Amino acid sequence: MDGSRAQDCIHGSHYEACDVSFYIKDSNTHSDIQCTENNRPYYSAYNYTYTSTIMNATTVLPVTASPPLYSYQARIGLGCVWVTISILGLIGNSLVIWSVVLSKKLRTVTNAFVVNLSLVDFWTSLSYPWQAVAILSHGSWPLATEVPCYIAAVQFYTGLGGSLYSLAAIAFNRFMLVTQKTETYSRWYSPGKVSVMIAATWVIPSIVFFLPPILGIGDFGYDPQDNTCSDKDGHPRGPEYNLAQSLGLYPIPMLIIVSSYTALYIHLKRHFRKQKRRRAQQGSPAQDVDGGTVGESTVSFTVVSESSPVPANDMTQGIRREISRQQLAITKNLFMVFFIFFLLMSPYFISLAIPSSGTFALYGATISMLNSCVNPIIYTAKHPQFKLVLRNILRCRYSQIPEPSDWLKSILSRWK
Repeated sequence: MDGSRAQDCIHGSHYEACDVSFYIKDSNTHSDIQCTENNRPYYSAYNYTYTSTIMNATTVLPVTASPPLYSYQARIGLGCVWVTISILGLIGNSLVIWSVVLSKKLRTVTNAFVVNLSLVDFWTSLSYPWQAVAILSHGSWPLATEVPCYIAAVQFYTGLGGSLYSLAAIAFNRFMLVTQKTETYSRWYSPGKVSVMIAATWVIPSIVFFLPPILGIGDFGYDPQDNTCSDKDGHPRGPEYNLAQSLGLYPIPMLIIVSSYTALYIHLKRHFRKQKRRRAQQGSPAQDVDGGTVGESTVSFTVVSESSPVPANDMTQGIRREISRQQLAITKNLFMVFFIFFLLMSPYFISLAIPSSGTFALYGATISMLNSCVNPIIYTAKHPQFKLVLRNILRCRYSQIPEPSDWLKSILSRWK
């Protein structure tokens, strides 16, 4: 009975509710109900469920507040993990970025995407301390302003999406570099096009994150249900927002990554099988099946081609074999980055697409956070060029950094 008004005193074993006023709509009441005893209010609730009407008096029962999804002890543990990941992620990704600043040898087109990945991970790591503040709060944001929580939510989701699209860009770049001729690769990866590709890794996740709330689908900020700075699960259209993020940030880059590395694996397998039959030949560099030179790039970001031409007469068979070995090692390393990222990111994005997996979502998010500090470790342990530069940085041996940048040269000249 929409718009009907009822007043009554409700007697129960736990309270007496006098002068209860509310409106009934679709068997639910939506008004403040205050219960008093001796004219002193001692019970108040917002949402009551209409159950029955007897003699024009409506009986209502309070809806019990849902218990928190996670115990406070569990939230303390998660908060400590998040702060630790933040510290490791900020330090590790700073070292990767710093390596490219100090060494020209690392300034290749592929490493442009690698540095962008580190920037994205650094950006994401900045949100984790605020996420720790949120998860240790007691049902509400503890600070006077919620702005830091809004910013943390933006950093977290755009960072996760940016990581996926950055890895997709790296995978496609490796596929083009190894399988295509130099001329074709140069057309695809001119400085302008590389800039557009890198910008897209930021723009696409931002659109996926901001567009749904603008259209009234979901919202973000402090979520009291799971005590995080994220999308608000209690929003009427919250599940739609989660689904939009899952579909917009996960399937497309994963399809690019899987298809690129699968095609690259097939190509390299054919290439090295064919190379075995050419070992006796002299005077020509190791060729891939398409005729493109398989070589690691050592030129600057500003040069359109990564492959440095080497005269055939000056290239011995041992050098060719070493170049192919390094190329394969770098490709394997980047594939390892993808594989680990896939294991870390899939649980969380799958949980976003499944509304009933709310309890697991926070643990899935914690697993995904590990990606921010894993990539620098992989570069240090496996990438042959990053490994050398990072080792010299950690040992403060800046003079031994290969192909130092002009800025580093000027600094070193002042120290002498």
